[in-house]
Amino acid sequence: MPTQYVSPGITRFEIGKRLGFMVRICRNGKKINEYFSDSTFGGKLKAKKAAQARYEQLVKKLGPAITSIENKLTCRNTTGAVGVHKARSLSTQWPNSESWGYCASWVNEDGSRGKINFAWKKYGKKNAFQLAILARKMKSIDREKVLAKFERTVTANNATAKQTIVPKKKKS
Repeated sequence: MPTQYVSPGITRFEIGKRLGFMVRICRNGKKINEYFSDSTFGGKLKAKKAAQARYEQLVKKLGPAITSIENKLTCRNTTGAVGVHKARSLSTQWPNSESWGYCASWVNEDGSRGKINFAWKKYGKKNAFQLAILARKMKSIDREKVLAKFERTVTANNATAKQTIVPKKKKS
C-alpha cells in the first residue's frame, strides 16, 4: 500500500524503503509539508505520534482550516456577487426564443438547494440583479416576499435621497 490516509493533515507513506508519515497543512496559500520517517523516529508508532504532535502544533499556530466558500467570490464568478449568476432560458414551446435573467442560488440548512430567477425583460437588468442579490441574502424562493422587501428598500432609499438633495437657490 503506497499511501494511506491516517487523519486530517497526516498521510502514511510506504513506498519502497520510504516508510513514514507526511504532515501537510495549508493556510492562506502557504503550504507546509514535513516528513516523519519510521527509521529516524525509532519506529512506526513513535513517528506517528511525532507527526500528530507536529500537526496539532501547526494548527494551534496557524488556526483551523476554513473550508467553507459560502460567501467567497471565486475566479469563476462573472457577476461580482456571490451566489448570483446570469441565466439563459430556452422555451420548448417557441423555437429560437431565449430569455435572460439573474439566478440566485444557495444551500439550505438541510443541505437542499434553493434558487430563484429574475428575468431581465420583466424586471429590467439592474433590478433583476438587485432582486437576485436580495433573494440570496434572504435565502428565500418566495418571490412576493423578495419583491416586497425590495420595494421597501427602494422606497426608503428614495426618501433618504430626497432629504439629502439641496434645492437650488433662486436668483433675485
